[in-house]
Amino acid sequence: MTDTAAWLKTVHRGVSAEDTDAGRARTVLVRRSFDAPVDDVWDAITNPERLARWFFPVTGELRAGGKYQLEGNAGGEIRQCEQPHLLVVTWEFDGGGSTDLRVRLVPGADGATVVELEHTAVLPFDDETWAAGIGRFAPGWDHAFQRLDSYLRGELAEDDSPTDLSPEARRLWELAGQEWVEVARTWRGQR
Repeated sequence: MTDTAAWLKTVHRGVSAEDTDAGRARTVLVRRSFDAPVDDVWDAITNPERLARWFFPVTGELRAGGKYQLEGNAGGEIRQCEQPHLLVVTWEFDGGGSTDLRVRLVPGADGATVVELEHTAVLPFDDETWAAGIGRFAPGWDHAFQRLDSYLRGELAEDDSPTDLSPEARRLWELAGQEWVEVARTWRGQR
């Protein structure tokens, strides 16, 4: 079993915002090193059979320019797929707007892989409102990274589902939410 609080300290979180032609774009950034080679991590995030084990089952035309759909979750377009280092997709929910998701993989120390995820959205409210809500949505990426880590280490049970939140997973969401609120508070104070 993972020490949730200690595990969360291994994740780098950041937020940023910039004005674009489409409006104010806000980004959450999540970065962590995984103890697995780049090719293995790439396969875990792009191979539908492996992705379904730790994230969600995916269907669609899984190539650059194709469409994807995560079961019970987001779907969108695959904009870039540069094996084994870059995946860029739109992230869309029914009735919601389209956001952008960029995942980069780079070799880390001792054969590890650093995964950096940026989730960017242009939303119709101010920075303070966005920052106030960050603790409710950004922990989902911490949860995904924790599941990926457990999967790569061979610690994820066969019947473990990403939608069934165990007490440990709920604790991760709670603590990660607190971490994100602090990141947003620091960011707001620096502007």
